[in-house]
Amino acid sequence: MKEYKEILNNKKEKLFVTLLARTKISESCPVAYRLIKITDFQEMESTRVLVPAKALISVLELKKTLLTCGHNPNVTKEYWIQAHQEVIKETDKIITLCYKPGFYGDVYLRVNDIVIGKVKGDKPVLHPGAKNHLSVEDKQETLKLWKMNVAPYALYSSRIMLALCCGFSGFLLKLSGMEGGGFHLWGMSSIGKTSSAYMLASLAGSPKDIVVLWNNTDKGLEEIAVAHNDSYLVLDESKLLDKDVLAAAKIMQNRVYTLSGGKGKTRSAMYENKVAEWQVSIFSTGECSLQQLAASGNVERLEGENVRVIDVNADAGAEMGIFESLPDGINSSNELVHAIKDATHRYYGSAKPAFLKRLVADIQDDRESVKRKLEKGIEFFLNKHQVDRNSGIQVRIAKRFAIAYVAGSMAVKYGVLPFTKQDVMKGISTCYLDSLEVVLSEPEVMKSPLGRSFDAIIDFIKKDDLLNLIGNDRVTQTAIKKATVIIHKVKGRTVYAVDKDLVHNCLPKSQRKGILTLLTKQGVLLSDTNKEYSTIQIIYKRKQVGRRYCFVCSKFDKFMTE
Repeated sequence: MKEYKEILNNKKEKLFVTLLARTKISESCPVAYRLIKITDFQEMESTRVLVPAKALISVLELKKTLLTCGHNPNVTKEYWIQAHQEVIKETDKIITLCYKPGFYGDVYLRVNDIVIGKVKGDKPVLHPGAKNHLSVEDKQETLKLWKMNVAPYALYSSRIMLALCCGFSGFLLKLSGMEGGGFHLWGMSSIGKTSSAYMLASLAGSPKDIVVLWNNTDKGLEEIAVAHNDSYLVLDESKLLDKDVLAAAKIMQNRVYTLSGGKGKTRSAMYENKVAEWQVSIFSTGECSLQQLAASGNVERLEGENVRVIDVNADAGAEMGIFESLPDGINSSNELVHAIKDATHRYYGSAKPAFLKRLVADIQDDRESVKRKLEKGIEFFLNKHQVDRNSGIQVRIAKRFAIAYVAGSMAVKYGVLPFTKQDVMKGISTCYLDSLEVVLSEPEVMKSPLGRSFDAIIDFIKKDDLLNLIGNDRVTQTAIKKATVIIHKVKGRTVYAVDKDLVHNCLPKSQRKGILTLLTKQGVLLSDTNKEYSTIQIIYKRKQVGRRYCFVCSKFDKFMTE
């Protein structure tokens, strides 16, 4: 302590507080601040702090503020006087306080207050009140290692390619004039959806810091969206919205519109009583498609909702979940999922700044040229897929995939993705074509999730000679056990009780959980308490005669009319 004071007495000019800039008073920022740098005496590391002008009223007030900000307390009284003089002095350096990251003119303000691009006017800095929901965009290992150990997995899954390109497209929304929106990857658990989310998250930071759960509050999600402005938002586990299907459907519909629309519905003091606004690219995952969820809750989808956040089936059709093929040395999709988790949690955070550095440089060099190339790339995608320009919905769907394709192609050009443009086109085009038929069709709740795999079960139930146990007390247990489908009363409902082996044989193991869980949520399939789906013990004349899948007749009969 004594030695430290002597150093200051001998070198009075040696301050660990440096004034960097001041803010202007404006309508958007009515409180004045000063940006200072505090240097740690022993570590010689510095941090930047915004000090409100009211803290400059006296040496004592400044001392309290600086100590709160982590300044070393072991200094003399004279030191605090010098520090106060340093902070209140005149300066021509001016900063603009911003309530969200993103583009400001031709520069990009990141969540860590780093500005990408050459600043020609006042430097943008994040307002202290804007930092509550910012993601931690940390970097671990180099871009070169990320390109070697993470990015190549996209070559084995069109869904992962879509996820990566969706992320890069968030930086192009403002330039393109497109509204926010994106994709919802849906399918049963253990199919690899979260792997896509991890891959996308790794562009900016560690997946544990980047991925956001759907079950935040409405206000919380708005503020999270603001914190991801001019970037991308990864939302996982839509099933967590609400246990009640109808409530979950209404919540999801509202949130899709709000997040893609880019404008909050509530006011928050955080935004100085202004409605929150943002623009983000969205990548969401869940066990049900948004279309199925809405139909399950008997919620009519609003016009244009299905083209804001587009359903993409996670199953790529190769019986390997989201994957179409496997890398050499990996023997199963499950093994590949674990490899992706390990890689994305080890190498991350280098791709986003690398892409933005090149994009901002191009914009500052010739903004109009970048816009023309963006528009040309979108037109190329639409022309290649022969999109009907007279159909507004088809054009909007195609443009959502097209901007992902253009963003991915730019990432290839910038050296961020180690692929070719043809690789990018192949992945995006596959997802576009796979999703197109479902998005443009009417929401057939029961038919769409089942497909042909359920036809055999429907055929059995359509037979006229089903064994009916209701009001019939002359049937033997042997006859019941031999019958593939019986009609009976279970939990007060008339059901088709179907032999579990028939169901298991008709439904591929990779689809079984998703289909049966969905039917349970819809009330078509009965289940034991607190089970996602289950067989139910059949009781006949007070004796157990085996467990079966029990489909409610009144609801299941709708299948037969399709």
